[in-house]
Amino acid sequence: MRIGVIAEGLRDWITLRSRRFPRPMFDVMGAMLLSRAVMAGVHFRVFDRLRHGPKTAAELAAEAHCDPQGMELLLNALAACRYLEQRGNRYRNTRLARRWLLSDSDQTAANFVRYNYDQWEWVNHLEEYIESGKAREIHENLGGPQAWRNYMLGMRDLARLTAAEVAARIGFASPPRRLLDIGAGHCHYSIVMCRAHPGLHVTVVDLEPAAQIGREEVAAAGLTDRFTFRPGNLRDTPLGENYDAVFLFSVMHHLDEATNRATLERIYSALRPGGRLAVLETFRQEHQQKRSDQFGSLLALFFGLTSRQRTYRFGQVAEWTRAAGFGKIARTNLRTAPLAALLIADKQTGRTGNPTSRKVD
Repeated sequence: MRIGVIAEGLRDWITLRSRRFPRPMFDVMGAMLLSRAVMAGVHFRVFDRLRHGPKTAAELAAEAHCDPQGMELLLNALAACRYLEQRGNRYRNTRLARRWLLSDSDQTAANFVRYNYDQWEWVNHLEEYIESGKAREIHENLGGPQAWRNYMLGMRDLARLTAAEVAARIGFASPPRRLLDIGAGHCHYSIVMCRAHPGLHVTVVDLEPAAQIGREEVAAAGLTDRFTFRPGNLRDTPLGENYDAVFLFSVMHHLDEATNRATLERIYSALRPGGRLAVLETFRQEHQQKRSDQFGSLLALFFGLTSRQRTYRFGQVAEWTRAAGFGKIARTNLRTAPLAALLIADKQTGRTGNPTSRKVD
């Protein structure tokens, strides 16, 4: 998947192919202004205010306590970017906006867009990171409760896209009774699993600020009695034992190789024989595909900035998983998350100790 200027006709295509077309100018300014316009639309609740029908720029400006000219310019930009439609002097949501940017929609991305204000601030320090190697270390320096809420609800928006498919793709020979969710945060994946398996109990290990949001989400789902929270650092917090399954979702790209290997070994010990590990990650392309992996490379840069880490290749993670003792390692691509994939592995019965690492590509 790539990000960039899109031709809308033959003339545009010819222009884009020209050596005289200043692509860097469009890449830099266009992406910046598009991102910020959508963020402003969510911030001023433009899409929510248009939920029940069209309105004028003056009406929206009055409701949002904004300057009329500034609001009109924003609405025109959002219309040009196909988030709004304009008829006369009135604006209404497009299908794109109705589907993704209404705050109370089941598949909203509005929380993720709001969370982008925090990510925008982090990216302001990109040059500092590249020059000095000093990352933002967001999990240690994220800030107060509101920053954690923005983070967790933004990640929950992403989880809502894939949770049902993830639950279906993991598969169990028999209904699981005990699940360990590491770095669960918002707990949405485990909530979906609990609804699919009425006898399931979940243990959550995550930092306390994230766990607090998780408790709220679990309570809102009416599942408090089926969750146990163990707040703490991944490296030190006891995981427990005899689990039927362990989730490690969107965690590895925040950890270095040594910590990932140690975590997989701890997970192996925590699972019962025959138990299942599920890892959900945005994996880097393999070596021969890396040059074309634009979005994956940009994500790797972002995770370097935010956690001083990077995304990993599936083959790397499979190798670590096998070295920890797991067998039957498989990759499952997701229809609802084309940039991510599941690694599923089982703790084989009748095996003691960890086998020698074998390279997997």
